[in-house]
Amino acid sequence: MRSQQEAAVSTGVNWRRLAPIAVIYFIVSNVLSFIRQFIVVLSVLAWSASSFDYQQSFWFIPVMVAIFLATIVSGVVSYWFYQYRIRNEHIEIRSGLFRRRNINLPFWRIQNVKIEQPFYYRLTHYTVVVLDTAGSSGEEAKIVAVERDYAQQLRQAVLISGRQHQAGTTEDKAPETVDTATSSLADDEKVINRRSLSDLIIHGLTNNRVWILLGALTPFYDEISGFIYDFVDDLGLSMDALFADQQVLWWQVGLYVISTMLLILSVMAMVSVAGSVITYYNYTLTRTSDRYIRRSGLFSLQEVSMRESRIQMISVRQDWLDYLLKRANFFFEQNKTGDKQEQELHATHKMLVPSVTLAEAQALATDAMPDNKVYQTGYSRISTRFISRWILTLALPACALVSAMGYAREGWHIFLVTIPAFMLACAGIYLRWRRWGFACDDTYCYIRKGMAGIDRYSFALFKVQQVALTQSVLMQRRGLANVHFILASGSITIPYLPYAVATELADKALWHAESGRRSWM
Repeated sequence: MRSQQEAAVSTGVNWRRLAPIAVIYFIVSNVLSFIRQFIVVLSVLAWSASSFDYQQSFWFIPVMVAIFLATIVSGVVSYWFYQYRIRNEHIEIRSGLFRRRNINLPFWRIQNVKIEQPFYYRLTHYTVVVLDTAGSSGEEAKIVAVERDYAQQLRQAVLISGRQHQAGTTEDKAPETVDTATSSLADDEKVINRRSLSDLIIHGLTNNRVWILLGALTPFYDEISGFIYDFVDDLGLSMDALFADQQVLWWQVGLYVISTMLLILSVMAMVSVAGSVITYYNYTLTRTSDRYIRRSGLFSLQEVSMRESRIQMISVRQDWLDYLLKRANFFFEQNKTGDKQEQELHATHKMLVPSVTLAEAQALATDAMPDNKVYQTGYSRISTRFISRWILTLALPACALVSAMGYAREGWHIFLVTIPAFMLACAGIYLRWRRWGFACDDTYCYIRKGMAGIDRYSFALFKVQQVALTQSVLMQRRGLANVHFILASGSITIPYLPYAVATELADKALWHAESGRRSWM
């Protein structure tokens, strides 16, 4: 007998079409996909526009009209050939015209359920349901235009199915029991973290992603530089006026350079802060009895859930500015497949809590992993051979090579550059060694690393799937080894440990994984 929750989301044997507003979603998605695939060609065309006046060409308007019509047609075709149905705790989707795609996704395989509402859906009650599984390297399925209430019901049904499958229950469970689980799943949801506007501003300042935007604007640098030059000239900072009489004091030049740099950095900071606020506005992290749920977004709303049992590792990461402000970015990390790099908001294997205080980071760690002491344990250092290895194999050879190449041209003056650079590199290597640390108690392993900032990682020992010890010839002579822990979320390494310590850590992790017989999912 099927539960009432399953019956509420079932569409029966007939295939369904999406709401017509899905055409807008497909148009936007197709345009973004085209840009990603042909970004190089578009960059070349944009760069050549400064040399060739495309707008005066007789084919410019017909090409623009053709591109516009093709964009509209692509959205309509994608909409027309997209159908879905939900029955017997399976989601079936068929889509595509030339490249047909058929998906049959059981509820119990779904790892994450995300409910998104793009800005062009905001005035409607439609949302996008994104479903991904532990066995896929990307998002497995999307239902791109369903009503918000139905999306919530579908998410509830998927979560209940996952809980029943994990507990080994059958589909014949009485409807009353499932209804109770459904209501408790909603009733026991509690807020464990919110991010204020000031927190998001700090996140924007400490995690500046404006370099990505600058890279995308490369083809338009000529136009942008001209605009900036005119703007700076209007402010009275014209370089031509400054050096007109060629009698400029050094401090005036320095003041001009500093003022220009401050102006550029201010613009970059404002762009980064704006991106942070738009992305994480009204950030709320809640949890139920077995799941974390994150909601955020100013224009495009996102709702992402992650099952607590699937969390493989927590990480607390600080850049140098985070370290000075005593803030950190907290990550819940779950199963990861493939090596695809994803933007932090859209990563399917991570859930970010931005710019938390250190006390909040410890509270989140304890909530996900009871009795976790990521900020309260004492860390042991790795071997000092780490320092000599990097100095002798990287810093010293690089300094010697640059010095040899530059001596023939610059003479001994080259050493005024290479020696300070070598000393700076050695200081960075020493600082990295100082940051490295590890600890292990009866339940968790803790790892600390970094250079200017500090990153901390922690995972339950029973979550370890593989352990590997590696040694170079020189490490064998010194009795040292690297220990690699492989989890479903990825691998993490502690380098340059005494061999006995590395063996003890490996044996302890394997003993917990084998003797506990607990599911890492």
